[in-house]
Amino acid sequence: MIDLLQLKYFAPLCILFFFIFIFREIVSFKRILPVKYFLTPLVTLSIMLFVLLSINIFGLSQYSLLILLGLVISLVADTLLMIEEISFFKNGLVFFLMTHVLYMGAFSLNFRFQSWHAAVGGVLLTLMIVIYRKIYLVKRKHDFWVLLYMIVLSAMCFLAFSFLGSGSPLRAVLLPVGATLFVISDAVLAINTFVKKIPHSTVLTWSFYAPAKFLIALSCFF
Repeated sequence: MIDLLQLKYFAPLCILFFFIFIFREIVSFKRILPVKYFLTPLVTLSIMLFVLLSINIFGLSQYSLLILLGLVISLVADTLLMIEEISFFKNGLVFFLMTHVLYMGAFSLNFRFQSWHAAVGGVLLTLMIVIYRKIYLVKRKHDFWVLLYMIVLSAMCFLAFSFLGSGSPLRAVLLPVGATLFVISDAVLAINTFVKKIPHSTVLTWSFYAPAKFLIALSCFF
């Protein structure tokens, strides 16, 4: 099993990521917008460095390429959604949808359906219906892009949880936890956008979102 801390550059990259992430959360809480706008893309860029390190050590694989492309697309979404003066919510939604499609492509490699996957799919479908119904009751109309995003997000989570009991025990931890954190961050974003405003919502959203991407990036080492 790989000892990540023994890998060259891994520990410094961890320090860099956590420093940028925590500093970004502090300036976001204090609403120092110019610094927030500078640091927000850097969080994702620092996470991309882990994937690039894995590629440098183990070579480029289809899995690491798809994860890297997903992070690149999510960087565009991050940049759009961080702007507070103008709402680019729908634009960011489209780019995040593309991100999850790329993650799905990575997670579906060597996928084999097992009977217990049906239970996971049932739970995710139920959650999706409940959350979308709540959004519909608030908006009083259907939103195609929101529904499509929720379907794709649920599919990504399903594939992430399919690694449970797989031959890659560390991915079996990293991916389900990462996907769960992704869902929580999106739930906070949805509540803030459609239901009621949450004080310092960007801080709360990123407290789940950044670790989610970090764990997905780490899966490239296993």
